[in-house]
Amino acid sequence: MYTFVSDKTEVDVTKRYSLFSFIITRSQRAFLFYLVLPLLALSGIAINVALEQARTFQDQRLRDDLELIGRAIRLPLSDALMNNDIARVQAHLDAVFDIGRVYGASVYDTGGDLVAAAGVTERDLSESLLAEQLVLTGEQQDSYRQVAGRDVYSQFIPVHDRAGRLIGFMQLNRRAEDFDRSFAQLERIAWISWSIVAVALLTILAVGFYRTRQQQQQELNERLREHQKMAAVGQLARGVAHELGAPLTVIAGRAKRLQTSHPDPESQRQLTAIRGQVERLTGLVQQLLDFSRTPISDRQPIAIRKLIEQAKSAVMHEQSEADPVLIQFHADGEDIQLQCDATRLELALVNILRNAMQAARSRVDIYLETSADELTIITEDDGPGLPHHSNAEQLIEPFSTTKPIGQGTGLGLAIVAHIIAAHQGRFTLKNRHEKGCEARISLPRQAPKEV
Repeated sequence: MYTFVSDKTEVDVTKRYSLFSFIITRSQRAFLFYLVLPLLALSGIAINVALEQARTFQDQRLRDDLELIGRAIRLPLSDALMNNDIARVQAHLDAVFDIGRVYGASVYDTGGDLVAAAGVTERDLSESLLAEQLVLTGEQQDSYRQVAGRDVYSQFIPVHDRAGRLIGFMQLNRRAEDFDRSFAQLERIAWISWSIVAVALLTILAVGFYRTRQQQQQELNERLREHQKMAAVGQLARGVAHELGAPLTVIAGRAKRLQTSHPDPESQRQLTAIRGQVERLTGLVQQLLDFSRTPISDRQPIAIRKLIEQAKSAVMHEQSEADPVLIQFHADGEDIQLQCDATRLELALVNILRNAMQAARSRVDIYLETSADELTIITEDDGPGLPHHSNAEQLIEPFSTTKPIGQGTGLGLAIVAHIIAAHQGRFTLKNRHEKGCEARISLPRQAPKEV
């Protein structure tokens, strides 16, 4: 972009890029706080819900283990109790205790008195509500309780004879910590994995944000330096133009008067040469003034075809009578209204057409391309194209020209770039596949809002 020339403009440019940098930083913070952190929080909640479900499932599995053990020995215990074979009852309890999953196993009669036991058990359940409930209902009971000072999970399993009559019950105890310990490892692995993923994600985002910020800051600094440089060039151009304008007017006027008073051929030849050089310098001064104008502010709707025809007419008088170039505008479809500074945009088109006409061998073609939100003006010539040692970026720099010394100021394309950038558009140059050069001006169809 080439919006420059005054101290105020330079300050405005700095403010705009500072605001842009702030918006970038704010958008990064918004991305972090409104997307990344909520995702991490939701994933943490999901893991917690899943772990609770897993805990419930694990608890149920451990309870089922005890129930299966109880069912496996209930029938042998029933037979042993019916035969009053206490030694056999004890053997079955010892076998259960040796499995290692049971903290204590015991058998009681229907009155709650201990018959046999293995491991840590309660000696007397005559006053136990759970035992009483089991005797009354004949259904299995379970609860967390304390046995020998330890928290255990107890299952009270009824023992029936062959006729289905309740003849006693057994109590199987498992340490409550077994339930927690079996789940703790899974829970630890889940939260450690979540923490690693969260830290890795935040680290990646932090590094990405930092690199993006550095890159954006570098680009902003480069653009700001470019604007400052162009501001200095614009101020210099304006100063030089004003200093040269008055003397050139004086020289042109006096040369004209001398031509009227010195009719001899030699004087006429010399004075004509002087006036020619003065006209050239006057054109340079005008270009310097065009280059140093402040950014556009007055946008009015104008028919783009009319603007192109006016620019075409402005350069036609510069044609060489001996070797004219055909400038053809290919206008199809509806005429498009564009919000722009018509005077400045016409100046840009004049400079593009002048360059194309000077480079062309026989013709220059102008086309329009439109989309929903953009208008593109394409100018093609059949000349030699851009020099291989130059690129488009170099050619739009002020005072850069490929023309012979004395035939170009190097300001034409710079003025075009300045005007198009002020309209928030794009200006590009490239060689065609066929011979020649293509210049593209892309402009928004609606005037962008000022920042």
